[in-house]
Amino acid sequence: MRKALYMITIAALLFSMSACASSGEAKNDTQQPKLETKSEADNKVTLKLWHAWVSDSDGNKKPFQNVLTHVKEQFKDVELVVEGIDNESYKTKLKNAVSTNQLPDIFFTWSAGFSKPFVESGKVLALDEYMGDIKDKLLPGITDSMTYDGKVYGLPYQMQVAPLYCNKELFDQNGVKIPETYEELLTAVNTFSKKGITPMINGAKELWPAMFYYDILALRTAGAEQCIKTLNKKASFNSPEFIDAAAKLVELSKAGAFGENPLKLSYDSGNNQFAEGKAAMLFNGNWVAGVVESETSKVKGKILAVKFPSITGGKGSATEYFGGAGDGFMVSSGTSNKDMAVKVVKFIAEDMAREAYLANAGMPGWNVQVDDSNVSPMVKQMVSMTKDSTAWVLWWDVFLEAADADIHKNLVAELIAGQISPEDFAKEMQKLNEK
Repeated sequence: MRKALYMITIAALLFSMSACASSGEAKNDTQQPKLETKSEADNKVTLKLWHAWVSDSDGNKKPFQNVLTHVKEQFKDVELVVEGIDNESYKTKLKNAVSTNQLPDIFFTWSAGFSKPFVESGKVLALDEYMGDIKDKLLPGITDSMTYDGKVYGLPYQMQVAPLYCNKELFDQNGVKIPETYEELLTAVNTFSKKGITPMINGAKELWPAMFYYDILALRTAGAEQCIKTLNKKASFNSPEFIDAAAKLVELSKAGAFGENPLKLSYDSGNNQFAEGKAAMLFNGNWVAGVVESETSKVKGKILAVKFPSITGGKGSATEYFGGAGDGFMVSSGTSNKDMAVKVVKFIAEDMAREAYLANAGMPGWNVQVDDSNVSPMVKQMVSMTKDSTAWVLWWDVFLEAADADIHKNLVAELIAGQISPEDFAKEMQKLNEK
């Protein structure tokens, strides 16, 4: 068995402020949470934990279940009461829990702007005093997107990146080149569309998967520096670069890139269709690898994960990536057993870094030793691909705070539906920076 010390060096990780995980069907995978207490029967500490990995099509579900098993084995004196709910419902549940002082002891969350209100409300525990024994285990800069006013409030478990997944079998069968430029991408879209093959799957019903397509186009037209500056309200969305990105999304949509009615297609259904070989391309996070490389996938071993095509004349570089340390785990400041909750969180974050990588669903944000002989070549390819990174821009719905993120996602949906022009899209986006 080959052991490899997994290390990723990312030169511009300080750029990163991002994240999104995958969604699923609404359901709870355990009993309802209880208040933390010591059981008189077994003297165990009970900790509540919430997460958003409930769908079988979510590449994070299986590795997280492994992590929970390891927690049970490692912490004999802890009773972990786990509750899971689908992605979009989970976001609402978290926000409500913050406003009503009902946060669980430990919770999965997204970084940057998404969790900023939680931290500012005083509901999240600062972790700095607990970091001494793990600083050398974390990749440099990995906690930046969960650092607020100089203090660390969360522990990411992985680096995330959104590659363009290409079904090489369909490309070869139809004599289409894997696109490296926008022009080649448009040619591929037109070719597949005419042959009745969905060019780019887009399960846009939940909105955020559609957002991915606009945001990567903006990264290529405007570049990372301008994107970050504008997302931080220090520049204008009403600029040629962001208008150009919107125009290209409209162009792709009109060319049939996303098939029929993408806004009615759910994220899970889109992933499943891609895993069944019914689409040529998919642009989404690295966690999708856990789906397309699963034993039930019909495209296992047929998918290439490549950089999103460059745009001629764009300010962006192929070494600028959409992704970063987008999510992780936090501890409620109201937990009655801070020391134990933090110990469990540190264990979960590190173990999830390892398990998600082994399940082909993530790139570790920790220096973990693993037997990577069963990790798919595609995941290793993503790891290798990102070693040339010069900048990272986090998922915009994580970078932006809640209300702004919702407006952005809805505006992108309007672009795809042909309900708004690229120019008006840019004007509406700029209103976010003028509040």
